[in-house]
Amino acid sequence: MASRRVRAWIGVAMVVVGFVQIGLYATQHDWIPTVLGMFYAAVGVGYLWAEVYRTERDGEAAPLET
Repeated sequence: MASRRVRAWIGVAMVVVGFVQIGLYATQHDWIPTVLGMFYAAVGVGYLWAEVYRTERDGEAAPLET
């Protein structure tokens, strides 16, 4: 249970960091780090799907249940 929660928090943190990077660099018109932030956020979404929600669909318990 705890490992699923940790994996979920890691994925959420990746997405949040990606969006923060997108916001900070897009306001400065620095497009390469902006695109890299988009990529990092997309990797975070992929991580969440692959490591958390796909295992839930395969028959394990929901990742954030107590």
